[in-house]
Amino acid sequence: MPHRLFLALLAAALCAACNASAQIDKPVMTAPGRLEAGSTMPVGAAVSGVIAEVLVHAGDRVTAGQLLVRISCATLEKELDVRKGFLASAQAAFERAVNGPRPEEIGIGLANVGLAEARSEEAGISLHRATSLLEGVTISKAQLDQAKRDARMAAALLDEARARLALLKAGSRPEDIAEARARRDMAQAQRDEAVATLDHCTVRAPGDGVVLAVPAAPGQFISTAIPATLVSVIDDRKRFVRAEVDERDVGKACVGQHAAITADAFPGTEIAAVAEALAGELTHRTLRATAPEREGDAVRAVTLGLAEGAPNWPLGLRVLVKFAACPKA
Repeated sequence: MPHRLFLALLAAALCAACNASAQIDKPVMTAPGRLEAGSTMPVGAAVSGVIAEVLVHAGDRVTAGQLLVRISCATLEKELDVRKGFLASAQAAFERAVNGPRPEEIGIGLANVGLAEARSEEAGISLHRATSLLEGVTISKAQLDQAKRDARMAAALLDEARARLALLKAGSRPEDIAEARARRDMAQAQRDEAVATLDHCTVRAPGDGVVLAVPAAPGQFISTAIPATLVSVIDDRKRFVRAEVDERDVGKACVGQHAAITADAFPGTEIAAVAEALAGELTHRTLRATAPEREGDAVRAVTLGLAEGAPNWPLGLRVLVKFAACPKA
């Protein structure tokens, strides 16, 4: 059993090596190519300010959301503090409107009603006593009028005290609560806007990849009026080779065609590849031809996917692609 396990592991290792390298004994054609990856992602800033810190260098591998550049935004930080204060004040006003009067305030209203009732009762007794006397003999007309006035005033004060107590027990008006809620929501939206604006002061990686270049430098002033790239990131998770097939060989290229990739910088190493896409039109040559007689200007671009486990050669490396014959349909 250990012997069989060893043979199985050995076979798996050999298969993995076969996936990463392949020998093309009799290529039907060769073409120059270049190792490329996903599209380049230029990263800029959405606020104006002075760069405080650059946290990455060319060649660094970054992950999505990783902090790349920090911009000094002291003014925005102060504005955020002000917005937070406005929100706290609006929240307190809204809670006060929802909760209504405190029990202590209602207690004061009850006490005022009791005081008004006592004064009204006293004024009524005084008026009853005055009316029982003979006007012009034991009481003057002026004294009687004053007793009547005091009784009416005491009754009015009692009505007012009772109305104030009823108002306290009724709580806040729905319109006042709605207004307080709207002010609270507006203050919260302004706070969130300040938070989002301040977050733009930290430039983060839009995705996983490798840093190609860092044009930004500490102390540099950037402005949204003149957009500038601070960091260039390329997604290298999917590497491929773009080969330029001479127009005289375009009939020998097809999707699914196997090929072997070599590079002068890495002698003795071949990477297996498969043609994944063919350009729909001929374009001008951008790479030097493999032979002087193949210096034609028109070429067809062929995109080749690399085998799993291919070595991590640097992007932009010039390579040579040896194409096997197209598989039979």
